[in-house]
Amino acid sequence: MNVLSQITLQYALDNIVDLVVITDMKSVIQYVNPAFLKITGFTAEEVLGQKPSIQKSVHTTAETYRQMWEVILAGGWWRGELINQKKSGELWHSNLSISQIRDDQGTPFAYIGISRDITEMKRLEQQIFDMGIEAIYMLAMAAEAKDNVTGSHLQRVRFYSEAIARELGLSEQEAVEIGYSSMMHDVGKLHIPDAILQKTGKLTPEEWNEMKKHPEKGAAILGEKSFFQTARDIAACHHEHWDGSGYPAGKRGTQIPLSSRIVAVADVFDALTSSRSYKNAWPGEVARAKISEGKGRHFDPKVVEAFDQLYKRNVINDIMRQYPIE
Repeated sequence: MNVLSQITLQYALDNIVDLVVITDMKSVIQYVNPAFLKITGFTAEEVLGQKPSIQKSVHTTAETYRQMWEVILAGGWWRGELINQKKSGELWHSNLSISQIRDDQGTPFAYIGISRDITEMKRLEQQIFDMGIEAIYMLAMAAEAKDNVTGSHLQRVRFYSEAIARELGLSEQEAVEIGYSSMMHDVGKLHIPDAILQKTGKLTPEEWNEMKKHPEKGAAILGEKSFFQTARDIAACHHEHWDGSGYPAGKRGTQIPLSSRIVAVADVFDALTSSRSYKNAWPGEVARAKISEGKGRHFDPKVVEAFDQLYKRNVINDIMRQYPIE
């Protein structure tokens, strides 16, 4: 490389707005650009000769780093998001791409990482997400109010569902999505007449047929936006049964979305342990036994087993204490 090319490259690295880190093959930092110093708050003297883990935080999982190094050591190019820590201790979100630098013979001699600070973008995403959750909660509360059910019911079903999803091995993101989507399970009741919803006696066949329309009405209310896909599945299918005896479509087994199978258990348990105009609350152990009776018929056996393990470890009771039944 001629002198002009070297100078051009140096200016390019020094003036790029993204953070650049170059290490040797032992991951010891040899170069950081001014953007790195500005964002992280470190000085060049504090980072040169150190490893990039100087900015590591506990908020990025060990599994993320394992996957990253698996790709890099195999000669690949890795891109992903990390939550790093500045010198001050403040967290920042990094969209990082990292790869090997190779010589003319293809032999790797260094690593280069280029990061973009996406902290503000993540803050705005969270703000939008929180607004969406608030809208979900308000709409769900409107539906539950028609049925004389309170917000604590929504919260219990939400956190029962989240806990079951985690117990089944779903990712944290999937568990949280199922949790907040569960609050929309009965949104279709907005279209059911109050005289039916609040009737204390037994429903007539005609009234029951009208009641059974609320899953499809709920799915219709939620529309086609991708944000509500899980909520649509739950609203449409939380009254389907594992053996095919449920409604509205008579789906069975794994034809029923897993999210719906999870919420079915959470919702029935909460209904059993809550007072209604037509029944008294059941003790937790009695309700748990009833859920177990439905294993393989009403409920997915694996979901029941997960629920049972949570009950044994008092996770379910802890949620009940946090959101008391009125």
